[in-house]
Amino acid sequence: MDSEVEVVIAGGGLVGLSLAVFLADQGVDTLLVEQRREPSRLPRGRGLNLRSMEVLRATGVEQALRRAPRSVLYGFPEIARAETLAGQERFRAARPATEAFTAISPAEPLMIDQNEVEPVLRADAERRGADLRFATRLDSFEQDGASVTVRLRDLTTDAPSTVRARYLVAADGHRSPVRGALAIATSGVGSIAHYANIPFRADLSVPLRGRRLALCYLDQPVAHTMLTRLDHPENWVLMVPYRPEQGERAEDFTPGRCAELVRAATGVPGLEPDLLHDRDGPGAVVQTWELASWTADAYRRGRVLLAGDAAHVMAPAGGLGGNTGIQDAHNLAWKLAAVLRGTAGPALLDTYEQERRPVALAAGEQSVRQQLSRRSGGRSQDPAPHPLAAVLGHRYRSAAVVTEEEGAELPAMSMEFDGTPGSRAPHHPVLLAGERLSTLDLYRGRFVLLCGQRGGRWAEAARGLDAALDVQVHRMGAALCDATGGWAAAHGVSDSGAVLVRPDGFVCWRAPHDTDPHPGRTLAGVLAQVLAAPAEARPADPGDRLRAVSAPCQ
Repeated sequence: MDSEVEVVIAGGGLVGLSLAVFLADQGVDTLLVEQRREPSRLPRGRGLNLRSMEVLRATGVEQALRRAPRSVLYGFPEIARAETLAGQERFRAARPATEAFTAISPAEPLMIDQNEVEPVLRADAERRGADLRFATRLDSFEQDGASVTVRLRDLTTDAPSTVRARYLVAADGHRSPVRGALAIATSGVGSIAHYANIPFRADLSVPLRGRRLALCYLDQPVAHTMLTRLDHPENWVLMVPYRPEQGERAEDFTPGRCAELVRAATGVPGLEPDLLHDRDGPGAVVQTWELASWTADAYRRGRVLLAGDAAHVMAPAGGLGGNTGIQDAHNLAWKLAAVLRGTAGPALLDTYEQERRPVALAAGEQSVRQQLSRRSGGRSQDPAPHPLAAVLGHRYRSAAVVTEEEGAELPAMSMEFDGTPGSRAPHHPVLLAGERLSTLDLYRGRFVLLCGQRGGRWAEAARGLDAALDVQVHRMGAALCDATGGWAAAHGVSDSGAVLVRPDGFVCWRAPHDTDPHPGRTLAGVLAQVLAAPAEARPADPGDRLRAVSAPCQ
């Protein structure tokens, strides 16, 4: 055995690197392996949504991302549909301004290309002590009850090595060899279409007619063609559907044919595009990809877990795929850390699938609906969900959440950020030692108990917990002050109540009032349930806890 490590991550893309940052931030000994020698030079994912920026803000990497070059799409907020770029529009829409989010979050979405995000995450993970090995392939793995043995190969020297890890996380893409080795099936819509990407450079100012288009859905040269900008206002990629099931191949897209397809799509007969097919290395003139939507039937097999595209693939509309993967990583990181530290039982990892798979299913459904709506002209018979529903509005149902009413039907998604257990904790302005913050800024890698000004018994009970549980206590009216009033109402409690927030910023329990006769026993019982602690670690009378958390809010 060459070495031992707590967690091996297979895959060094957006999700694998995010997981490396989150794990290293929790002090987990982490090894990431990626067979690419360097990240792609082409932009792929084109932005980080509001929730991704919230979780990256919590680890301190937000400012580095904001200093990185923004996507060229930042200055081009519009999408449209037409027969050709030069032709008459059928619809046009614009993404909302960042100011629209200030009431619900301290963060803002960021228009940044994935090839700019990955180097920032890589540098941050390495700064925190993660071991990142590019040009390294995972050849095989096997697991037993205590560890996973991972066999690697250095693609530069061809030297093999073996690593024993406590856990293996597959963030190795939609074709995930790890998922294949585990024989985990997928289900969902499946394949929708296949596309050939034709990158080119051209001045399209005439057919654009002053429009600030980031993306255009076109009928020419074939239905469902898409045209979007690359990394410069005059660099574009034309995405043309093709049919491999009918024998069409990437090799059929010769330079001459590609130029003709660009002319047909733009509606400019005399255009001579400069093809950029060597941007991502030598090879075919086009790169091909599959527009699909599916979700893995399981996210875990023993000590091996799936994240990102290894667990789910979504249509590109709405930009949910990579962002959902980042949030997978954030959900999984604190749970792995707690299990590895011994403060949680292994069953806590079962809640990863219980919480994240429903989110992927809902996000996948929304992305397909939005994609098909745009392809068909921007109209849909189905009522459109709130655009932030799949970003912020999901409600977790798992053993890591103490529900207030057993058997109560809760919506899978809701735009009511009211402190309900299972939901993302609400944003509320506060002053901490005179510094203006959001309550969301209090949640970083540990449990946090927020208490009202008259919730002193809850605060004392939390301070009396086992120090290994690492619960940080904030009580309103001490160093922490309600900046605008209404903190208690925003969280669904009274001024004597308390809210327990998990390390990932989700509410796992709340007590509307200070009416519990045994607050210390109640909090210990809550944490024992949330952390899947062994039975002997649970309080003797959990009924006290259940009565307390089901008390109605007055």
